[in-house]
Amino acid sequence: MSRNMVLFWAVFMVMAYVSLQSFVQPKPYDSETSVSAILLALGDERQKHYIGNLDMDKVRLGKDIVTNGGPWEMDGPRYRVSEHFVCTDCHNILPEAEFADINDPDKRLAYSKEFNQPYLPASTFYGITNRTSWFNGDHGKKYGDELVGPARSDLKEAIQLCSKVCSVGRELTDEELDAVLHFFSAMELKLRDLNLTIEELESIAAIGQTAEQKTANIKLIKSKYIGAYQATFVDALPQRERKMGEEGSVENGKWIYEKTCLHCHDLNRAITDRTVFGNGKGQKDFDWLARYFNKNNSGSIYWIT
Repeated sequence: MSRNMVLFWAVFMVMAYVSLQSFVQPKPYDSETSVSAILLALGDERQKHYIGNLDMDKVRLGKDIVTNGGPWEMDGPRYRVSEHFVCTDCHNILPEAEFADINDPDKRLAYSKEFNQPYLPASTFYGITNRTSWFNGDHGKKYGDELVGPARSDLKEAIQLCSKVCSVGRELTDEELDAVLHFFSAMELKLRDLNLTIEELESIAAIGQTAEQKTANIKLIKSKYIGAYQATFVDALPQRERKMGEEGSVENGKWIYEKTCLHCHDLNRAITDRTVFGNGKGQKDFDWLARYFNKNNSGSIYWIT
């Protein structure tokens, strides 16, 4: 066989191999690939609240329930989940940090400033379906273990507890609960939310992984986001131990006041004039805050805050 013929067959075989590889290899994960899709591909167990195919009508209804609380009508008249609160009074629906494993309050505050979003006391709904536990830490102190227990390991129970008890409202119907789960599932973590190195990304996407490698990569992925947020309720410091702002930041205090306090207490959101911060008749003002700041009981603004 001539040299030219050998070269021809060599080039042909290389091209055929490359074409075959491009055909049989799956499309690499991109930044928008959902974390649950990668975990399932690696053989992780499917969570019982998992929704594979989103129904966009349900997503829209779920968003309306979470952000507006109703009212709405579908098959008949419906009424608000709560007369007092909506979910987004306490929870954001956007990321609160650059990466999903960050829970440092100072970094969260800096992120809130950068993107001009509320700085809220409860964990964000973004990525809530990726978690494995809810109502952790000191929630039992406030609501009792009998109520909190079932909600710790079941997202549906956690949603119902929040709807009925936390928001002083009612439980969701099966149809409403399904819609909220669809909305939450639409906000699940993406690959871009995980702080992964190039080597870690290559490991996760590698072809032909052994069972041990898949298990290690599942563990790696789950280490890159918070699987359970911890609630911490602390008692107010005795008066003699209070710093009274000596070591604080006026800039940060102003931001927290505007993006946390006024998130509920401004004129457009507060339930009654008595909960509005302002100068109108019957409204709270800074003089009122100052008068009640130093009390050492449940009437103290320090204690309430």
